[in-house]
Amino acid sequence: MLQLLNVSKIYGTQTVLDNVSLNITPTSRIGLVGRNGAGKSTLFRMMLGEIDPDEGSVNRYPGMTIRCLTQEPQLTPDNTLMEEVLSAFPSLGQTETEEAALLANWDNLTPDEQADACETLATLAETKEQLGHLEANASKMLTGLGFGLETFERKVSQFSGGWQMRINLAKVLLQGADFMLLDEPTNHLDLDAREWLEQFLKDYPGGLVLVTHDRLFLDKVVTEIAELELGRLSLWPGNYTQAQQHKADALEKLASAATRQAKELEKQQTFVERFRASATKSTQAKSREKQLAKVQRIEPPKTDESKLSVRFPKPPGHARDALTFTDVTKSFGEKTLFAGLNAHIERGQRVFLLGENGAGKTTLLRLVLGLETSNSGEIVAGDRVSLGYFSQHQLETLNPKHTALESIAHVAPITMDQTAIRNLLGRFLFTGERVMKPVEVLSGGEKSRLALARLILGDHNVLLLDEPTNHMDIPAQLVMEKAFKEYEGTLLCISHDRYFIEAVATHIWELYRGELIQYLGNYSYYLEKRGEFRAKVDAALEKAAANQVQSIEAPSAHQQAFTAKKLSTKQLAKLEKQIMAHETKIAALEAEMAQQASNFERLQALTVELKTAQQAFADDNAAWESLVAGV
Repeated sequence: MLQLLNVSKIYGTQTVLDNVSLNITPTSRIGLVGRNGAGKSTLFRMMLGEIDPDEGSVNRYPGMTIRCLTQEPQLTPDNTLMEEVLSAFPSLGQTETEEAALLANWDNLTPDEQADACETLATLAETKEQLGHLEANASKMLTGLGFGLETFERKVSQFSGGWQMRINLAKVLLQGADFMLLDEPTNHLDLDAREWLEQFLKDYPGGLVLVTHDRLFLDKVVTEIAELELGRLSLWPGNYTQAQQHKADALEKLASAATRQAKELEKQQTFVERFRASATKSTQAKSREKQLAKVQRIEPPKTDESKLSVRFPKPPGHARDALTFTDVTKSFGEKTLFAGLNAHIERGQRVFLLGENGAGKTTLLRLVLGLETSNSGEIVAGDRVSLGYFSQHQLETLNPKHTALESIAHVAPITMDQTAIRNLLGRFLFTGERVMKPVEVLSGGEKSRLALARLILGDHNVLLLDEPTNHMDIPAQLVMEKAFKEYEGTLLCISHDRYFIEAVATHIWELYRGELIQYLGNYSYYLEKRGEFRAKVDAALEKAAANQVQSIEAPSAHQQAFTAKKLSTKQLAKLEKQIMAHETKIAALEAEMAQQASNFERLQALTVELKTAQQAFADDNAAWESLVAGV
């Protein structure tokens, strides 16, 4: 049991937590929600014992374990991916060294010492078995979070910041605990990885407290919502959607009760005032006055009134075809993101671009903007199209040295005076001295709001949006949904916010295995058709690969070496055939593993098959090289 009892915390003149209580049991599934800055991180730190409450107490059951996922991972850059994940279990990593040292000194031990050593070796053997299980679990976890088998031996320093966050998440999940506190666990996860994590946490046997702005994730995982607002904590049963309904019902009842009481009290007060001096009713009036003094007033519900206000002006018109993609191919070195991409976006469509991290989504937006160059093909904007861009990396579009006020002034029309600029900034929650804060010290959410304010000032009719709701709390996300649904222009948007996609999208595009799959519907339609459409792509690619193998006419490197040395063909031809078969099988297994990331049992079987195929490939390749070298 982890219990917070009547805790309060004050920083300066601001009361962050005011008489907050919360019980977390080993079966709790709690979603902790609230506006950015509401005190969620303070509450987490209090649960971990990193800070003490000013009032109240935090009680932890003796011997219980707590793990916490933070947004600041502590990783060792020179470790491989697998070494880093297993580094959470340092005692297991010392097993091989201890065993080797013991065996090396065996002849120097007395019989009694050897007997003791046998017991130690048995213990070490059990530990090695545990390590084997951990490696298998780590492999499943890493694959579920989107890491390919070929990355397991890559150095941590070679991964981007987003992938390092996934490594940190894998370490926390692998360790397990009686209670896990997870701060934004879905950050940097693509949709497939989010779905895997949802299932993992639903099956997790310990208690969970999640801070996340992903509403669908909350709907899938939690059974209780704890909402921080104005320093107070309210508890609502059910997942996010259910809790919002419970909250709305409770607030409506409270408001009605407060209104009814206010009317009755006003009626009674009127009677008191009218008959206080009456000869016949003064006694009755004074009695009612005493009763009124004792009545406990029902306070009408208090809510945080600060609210983002976003409304796009009507954009200028443009041609029916906003963007046309013809045979577009983009590669980086030997890696081809997509080839021969053909598609078009019509006026008024709201297209959402999905795909795993690294599939090329942001690159496609940058190609449209001319910030990248395609290897072949072309992207044509329609007549009178004006492109606006929202980058998930806001320093691409914001000058870090400018203040919020200057950032808007640089793009505002000449007719817009400073009062109008301040009014606009106020709609995006920049008020008072906040307008003078430099961009470089703004939080991620503040930068996003500032970039949106700039976007509204642009006279654009086609918006390219890269994760527009990142860093935004749930109230802000709701405002953004409404704003983009009402926007009369055209959208091409990248997002992992499934609630947002469902509410806004008219079309879904998915980059899958270098192909663009087009779904003529919203996120629900995408989920319904995803398996079917992906299977068609898989079948087409496998057929193309098989045809390519059959149609190769030019001699392979193996065949050229054989011809040059005038070797006998029979044995080499057999080995070459086997090697090609191994390569085909390995590619097929890796493709299936990517699809089966959330199926633990099938993934384990595929891992064994892959290792067997890779070993067979290595053996036959070594035999071929030996045969060529020996002739």
